[in-house]
Amino acid sequence: MPSSLKPSDIQVPATIQGIIAARLDRLEGALKGIMQTASVIGREFAFRILQVVTSLREDLKSSLLTLQDLEFIYEKALFPELEYIFKHALTQEVAYNSLLMKRRKEIHARVGQAIEKIYGGRLEEFYEILAYHYSLSENSQKAYQYLKLSGDKAAKNYANNEAVRFYKEAIRALDTQPESLENKKEKLKVYLMMRAPLLFLSHPEGSLEILQNGERLAQELGDEESLVKIHGSLSLYYATAGNPSLGLEYAERCFNTAEKMKDFGLMAQSADQICLAHFITGDVAKIVDIGGKAIHLFEEHHLEKDFFGMGFSLYSAICGWYGTALGWMGRIKEGAGFIEKGFRNACAINDKFEMGFTQVIHSTLTLWAGDGDNTITHAQKAIKTLEEAEISANLESAWFMLGGGYYLRGEYDKAIDPAEKGLKLAKESGLPFNVSWCYSNLAMIFRAAGDLRRARECAKEALRISQECNSKGCEGMARILLGCMVEEMTPEIIEDAQHQIRHGISILEGLKLRLLSAVGYLHLGEFFANAGRKEEALESLKKAETMYLEMEVTPQSYWLKRTQEALARLEPMPGIS
Repeated sequence: MPSSLKPSDIQVPATIQGIIAARLDRLEGALKGIMQTASVIGREFAFRILQVVTSLREDLKSSLLTLQDLEFIYEKALFPELEYIFKHALTQEVAYNSLLMKRRKEIHARVGQAIEKIYGGRLEEFYEILAYHYSLSENSQKAYQYLKLSGDKAAKNYANNEAVRFYKEAIRALDTQPESLENKKEKLKVYLMMRAPLLFLSHPEGSLEILQNGERLAQELGDEESLVKIHGSLSLYYATAGNPSLGLEYAERCFNTAEKMKDFGLMAQSADQICLAHFITGDVAKIVDIGGKAIHLFEEHHLEKDFFGMGFSLYSAICGWYGTALGWMGRIKEGAGFIEKGFRNACAINDKFEMGFTQVIHSTLTLWAGDGDNTITHAQKAIKTLEEAEISANLESAWFMLGGGYYLRGEYDKAIDPAEKGLKLAKESGLPFNVSWCYSNLAMIFRAAGDLRRARECAKEALRISQECNSKGCEGMARILLGCMVEEMTPEIIEDAQHQIRHGISILEGLKLRLLSAVGYLHLGEFFANAGRKEEALESLKKAETMYLEMEVTPQSYWLKRTQEALARLEPMPGIS
């Protein structure tokens, strides 16, 4: 079969090219024609394909033996079928370029037809080769057909970059055809298929233009269902790109339209997007309200395993959002149960995207619950799943959560590298929400490692970016960390710092982020203890301890133990004066 190397990929020095061309020109006409036809098939070519394209029978084998004797080609394989290969790639290049463009296109089309005829029972294996040959022929309709099929095949196998490339080429093939209603409908189908791989790649450069092109086409065709789907993807794009308000606006518009259409699939898609937007802003109470209703509907209609054309399980996604929201509100065990439910569902249908996502989101819950070992375990499993599936979305979160897990275990030097890798990936993906949390985590790690300068720099960046992208939860945590990082303890500095910490706690309490608020009270208590204000320190630390006990964190929880150790330093043991 043809190799993946294209003749145009080879740069042939003019002198060598001339020598090879002279050898080809000395061949008898029929032999030269066979060489030229074989060069279009590829560096490697199957006898059966060459036979169908040339329409030669008995003479073909003897001609190929002659070309072998002349050392132009040699046999590559006898089984499962007879295949040949050009001895030198340069020979294939010169033979290919010796064909007139019109003749070359004709042969590419005939090669495509031969593959369809010979391998008709297993064409999926040859989609990419057929796309290649028809793309170089005059048959743009066949080119489109196989480019789209190649994209679908790549998307199914999580070869997301390949899928996007094939879909873009499919659009270009349609652009060469006369404009028609059918042509526009086909183009819209491709734009819809591109949404999942673009999402899995964290919306690389050019994604917005692709989605907007799909939006314009859906509007032009009056296709309301497709428009809702495109708007849903625009919601995800804007929410993750730093504009969660606009993302939420798109998602709510989609939900309202889907509700009028009584389309449960579109409503489920919109519910997922609304949850994401609220998660970024930190409004977990709304996730609990929306997510709980959506999960009930999924289970009532037995639609847990339906992808609804999104490329991933919406049920698993919403279980992840809902469980995390419950956990961050203080219902840790209940929240973890829903995340596990989403993970198990994703495993049952081999949904790599949601398997990775639910592990990542679980690691955020275990981090703030103070379970370092499980934070590391979930983060490592997420990294393995996402990297093997070539999914970049959520990978940055997995890496910085891995750093967070090592922080909880007191392995600060080991925590820095994965946390910084997460920051690098988040910046490359253009995800300000994750960038802000990466900086926040690094601030905690650097502070614990004794590098106060870098810790303050990270906390300042976390605060700045979180305010820009309206990530209220991260803003609250960044204010708490900044308030703690003072080098002097003058009365004025103490007052300013404690106001900063209290402001952060107030933001988190307003969002009902009880799990994070407890961390805030712990930091406030430690700050007052360092400032020599014992009564205020005891008040804050006891509040943190009470909150952790009410939320039923494990006795081994890093945050609970740290709180109780701080209390022990302030309160003498009974019987000791």
